[in-house]
Amino acid sequence: CLMLAYPLAHFCVFWLYVNFDTFRLTFFHFNSQTAQYEWFGFERFAILFRDMFMGEDIAIQNNLRNSLLCFPVQNFIILPLSFIIAFLLSKQLAGTSAYRVIFFLPSILSVVVLAMSFRFMFDVDFGPVDSALSKLFGVDVDWFSSLSPTAMPLVFLFGIWAGLGYNAVLINGAIKRIPQEIFEAAKLDGCNKVRRMFVIDVPLLTPQLKYIFVTTFIASIQDFGRSYLTTGGEYGTMIPALEIYYQINKYFDYGVAAAMSLLLFVLIFIVTLANMRIKTESIY
Repeated sequence: CLMLAYPLAHFCVFWLYVNFDTFRLTFFHFNSQTAQYEWFGFERFAILFRDMFMGEDIAIQNNLRNSLLCFPVQNFIILPLSFIIAFLLSKQLAGTSAYRVIFFLPSILSVVVLAMSFRFMFDVDFGPVDSALSKLFGVDVDWFSSLSPTAMPLVFLFGIWAGLGYNAVLINGAIKRIPQEIFEAAKLDGCNKVRRMFVIDVPLLTPQLKYIFVTTFIASIQDFGRSYLTTGGEYGTMIPALEIYYQINKYFDYGVAAAMSLLLFVLIFIVTLANMRIKTESIY
């Protein structure tokens, strides 16, 4: 009983109570004068929807746009690149072990170290990228500024760089678990490497790809560190998770933060449920 007491208490306090209080803060307003919660209804959701779709709040609209861009970036950039890298690593080419370490290294390092290194690479005064462009083309680009449209693409690039290796290693491990007899039979039937990738690897790796799709999508929606550490949410790089963080720690508006958190939960739940509804067959 004593061994179960701590995990049960941890679950009740830091999961059950926190989620219940978040739900309560969404629909109730705490009156500091009476020290009681008062019914607030769906007013916070109405305000959020007006600001996002019918209002003139450009910051909120940029926030929505950036969150929607996470979906194509995750689907059409991170996932295909991870699969291609994993497919190449499975070929046991020269230096495969070194490449595997290089790709996986950003997943091991602290996100603070990664963000500082990435920000330094594009620094307008000392960054090697800007120095190379200045020497080759005589152009100086202020990558992170309100006058440049490159801030948000660089935040996405940072997310791709930081998460690519982890996904590639997972897919590479799944490829190695495919029985070699399948590849040998395909080779005897005249299947080349490119065709093998589409007709054998992709169908057999569908369960792993579905898992990576969900986890990467959730991470891209919930991870505020990349924007916070690179730009602080400025220059049009605000995302919902960082907005929630500022609503709590800067504006102390817990009700709005709770409402936004609930909307993110609904979005993640819908995407995850749709992903689970896609039928897959386990062949091996």
